[in-house]
Amino acid sequence: MMTILEWMKASTRYGIEDITFKKIAFDREITDADLDDASTLTVQQKELLQADIIFTAVLLSPSNTSSMSASHNGYQKTIGAEYDTYRKDKLAFATYIYKKYADPKYDLINASSQKIKLIPIEDVI
Repeated sequence: MMTILEWMKASTRYGIEDITFKKIAFDREITDADLDDASTLTVQQKELLQADIIFTAVLLSPSNTSSMSASHNGYQKTIGAEYDTYRKDKLAFATYIYKKYADPKYDLINASSQKIKLIPIEDVI
């Protein structure tokens, strides 16, 4: 058996905390994401959860993550930097799902699409 929380974590490569996944599920009126079996989800619920994960990762998270660099005599090593290149495409996919199910988030994204500007955010340590 795979729980809904496990299914949500396996559905993305984003490093989202468990509590955030639980909030996404809770907002969709799924109250026991860490206990309920993922096989009980409908296709619509799964697609809307995927769209919500994208919405959270793209609009509510930084597009860049910090890195650590070290260099010596021309040798350079960088560890950990990531940049989300396909943010607009991912948001378009989430928007498509919201439109498909006439979800209120579609209207939110559509009404503000001219106003939402995806800017790179960098964590500085």
